[in-house]
Amino acid sequence: MLTELSAALAGRYTITRQLGEGGMATVYLAHDLKHDRPVALKVLKPELAVALGAERFEREIKLAARLQHPHILTVLDSGEVDIDATAHDSRPTTLLYFTMPFVEGESLRDRLNREKQLPVDDALRIAREAAQALQYAHEHGVVHRDIKPENLLLTQDGSTLVADFGIARSLSESQSEKLTQTGTSVGTAAYMSPEQAAGERDLDARSDIYSLGIVLYEMLAGETPFAAATAQATIARRFTETPKPVRTIRDSVPQPINNALEKALARTAADRFATARQFADALAESGTPASTRAASSRKRRALSSALAFLLLGLVIGGGLLFAWRGIAGSDEGSSTHGANSAVAGAVRIAVLPFDNLGDSTDDYFAGGVTDAIRGKLTAVPGLEVIARASSEEYRHSNKSQQQIADELKVDYLLTGTVRWAKAPDGTSRVQVSPELVQIGDGTAQSRWQQPFDAPLTDVFQVQGDIAGQVASALNVALRSTDREHLAERPTENLAAYDAYLKAAAIIGTDLASLRRAIALDEEAVRLDPTFGIAWAELARLQGSAYSRLPNGARLAAINQALERAQSLAPDAAETYFARAQAASVQNDTSGLRAALEAGAARYPTNVDMLRGLAVVQFRQAHSDSAIVLLRRALAYDPRSVRSLRTLGNALQALGRSAEARAAFRQGLQIAPGDLRALEGLNVSYLTDGDLPGAQQVIAEGTPVRDRAQLLAQTAIYDDRFWVLTPEQQDTVLTLPLALFDGDPGAQAMVFAEIYHVRGNTALAKRWGDSAATAFQAEAKATPSDPQLPALVGLGMAYAGRYTEAVPWVERGLAQAGPNATSSSYIRYVLIRVLLLANHPDEALDLLDQADRRPDSYFAPGWLRIDPAYAPLRGNPRFRKLAGDEGA
Repeated sequence: MLTELSAALAGRYTITRQLGEGGMATVYLAHDLKHDRPVALKVLKPELAVALGAERFEREIKLAARLQHPHILTVLDSGEVDIDATAHDSRPTTLLYFTMPFVEGESLRDRLNREKQLPVDDALRIAREAAQALQYAHEHGVVHRDIKPENLLLTQDGSTLVADFGIARSLSESQSEKLTQTGTSVGTAAYMSPEQAAGERDLDARSDIYSLGIVLYEMLAGETPFAAATAQATIARRFTETPKPVRTIRDSVPQPINNALEKALARTAADRFATARQFADALAESGTPASTRAASSRKRRALSSALAFLLLGLVIGGGLLFAWRGIAGSDEGSSTHGANSAVAGAVRIAVLPFDNLGDSTDDYFAGGVTDAIRGKLTAVPGLEVIARASSEEYRHSNKSQQQIADELKVDYLLTGTVRWAKAPDGTSRVQVSPELVQIGDGTAQSRWQQPFDAPLTDVFQVQGDIAGQVASALNVALRSTDREHLAERPTENLAAYDAYLKAAAIIGTDLASLRRAIALDEEAVRLDPTFGIAWAELARLQGSAYSRLPNGARLAAINQALERAQSLAPDAAETYFARAQAASVQNDTSGLRAALEAGAARYPTNVDMLRGLAVVQFRQAHSDSAIVLLRRALAYDPRSVRSLRTLGNALQALGRSAEARAAFRQGLQIAPGDLRALEGLNVSYLTDGDLPGAQQVIAEGTPVRDRAQLLAQTAIYDDRFWVLTPEQQDTVLTLPLALFDGDPGAQAMVFAEIYHVRGNTALAKRWGDSAATAFQAEAKATPSDPQLPALVGLGMAYAGRYTEAVPWVERGLAQAGPNATSSSYIRYVLIRVLLLANHPDEALDLLDQADRRPDSYFAPGWLRIDPAYAPLRGNPRFRKLAGDEGA
């Protein structure tokens, strides 16, 4: 069958090997030739293809393909194929297939086969993430019908994916006598709900909840609750027996989880949770913090904390540590690239991503070679090297070299190819072919080109030789110290270097991605304990993880890694960053500034040093010098929308709204539809009191495909739901949970706010209650986040529970402290709660004490248009605060 299938799919897919086989289908690893990507190709058994029919199969697959959720394994493609007669079957056979992304990891069944019982925290996380996927599918009218460990995939980065949506449904709709005669059942006996086992066709969400309850029971107990020798006996037991409480098998399971399981496994559907979201919430009540909650402080960030959040670039950035990615000065009057140089007479050059000519799995290696050469050139006096973020934009670009040079404002481009050639005898060679191109007026001329072919052990010499040859071709004189720097070898252990490069290639800043990168850098320093910059990167990554989930052990790991880095590579840029980060996570402002000042002195053209120092100076009220530093740094990184957003936020904090809007708009020219740039632009109008201007940003600001996300983001962040038109608010009320960061509390709060401002008190109370309940669970799971108690109080206020609401918000304010980045938002929440509770004088007293910065909720322009302040509009004290003339 495999040979015939491969032949039939030739030209579209190349089948590599069989991954697995079940009662309904066989799964193969294949390569999608059109899109050059690995896929999992699932082929239904021939008898099922006959029973289903191509038309019904295609209809159901289309429905499943529309499900786009972080915890759903989406369908990429589907089709039918005829294979020729074989020696075993004289008739041609029609097969139905569909493809899904190939997931590096394993199924939950694989893990259960290996471990039998999972740690409680892992089991709850998997069940919660699966429930989130089910909730989304149910909201879109799709019931899975075959939830089981085989259909829950566990990725290498720790996420859960639910697979095979639509397949069981299509089978159940085609329950013909012929299908029954094949002996194939729809669903799996051990995980079927009673109504599914009874043959009911009209199944709803509660059937999936039951099946997920069985899966969770198995993860905790090591066995399903109705295990029996045959499928028939298993089904019979669920109609006659009550599951044994999981705590009687494993007493470490919290009682609330035991209770939630009993409810999910109720024999009668009406006695179960009505929605998968309710089941997930019940599991979160006693679970550990979900990884998606680690960033909960982003949900409702204070406007005036924008720059403070940028400082988190030290601890949550990937690869390059800071969020500042540039804007050059005005282009007017400049006709040459060199005129944009920050240093007179300096030569501006961009090192574009070298193309990997080897296996796609070696992309990280080619990227590492490019970064190493760029880093060596950056330290050469007389050269201005464009930062990585701006250069990376041109990976596989179809723009001409002249266009790229014009956009980056450079005189030279360094391009190249890399191949990691691996011989059968285990030896390896590195082949690098760089080319230096000079850009003139409408011309691009090769100045230097030379292939390098050397044993892999000489990869560092190749990197240094290329940088030296480029400097020579540019007539840049190298001092002896410069030559020593170019010849530096970070490690003698190639396996350690390989692990280090793999860690650097990981982009994600979520905990799962950080843990993968940490493990790789730990492997690097284990292989070579003298690898100084790997120790520095390990300290940085541990700091990133600490910012997400603080604990004493991780803080000790930061300090230990930093100590090793300082002893082994005290002058490396990575070590300066690690020093800054360690100071940042320990709130040591003086140590942070000292590290960045020393780093900027040692690396005066390093944009990350300059931008980090600018953030610190801004926080210490040295705004003019901060802007100077920013503009110096931004000249080296002109194509990063993140930099443009950052500059916009900085200018807005200084009240320079017109300049801020120019920065945001320039960012949107580079990345049309960038949601954060649109957010900054929107807020800049609001703080000026220009509601029509803010609404125009939303009306025109993003492509149709992102509009729903823009509306949800506007409604969530900074509680700007009131900026939306009534029609846009109507749309928000129909959006799925996934667009609210997958957070039921955020969604419920937005709904409560919209219904309240519309005067629908009943629905506002209902959703306010839901928001308060959800945020209480989050506050319990993440007690270090002061915004969560405040959100509990706000939900209670919309629910009319004013007496309970105020203490919750005050608790959050006390927890944050007067100078915390979140205190501005919490003070704003407290004022709103007091107004909802009809205490205008107390609200005014708080407003009097608030910092009315140009980028805050208390800026006069914002006060004039925010409907939260409607009860104060006629009050003379308020009118004076809002800047109303004649007050």
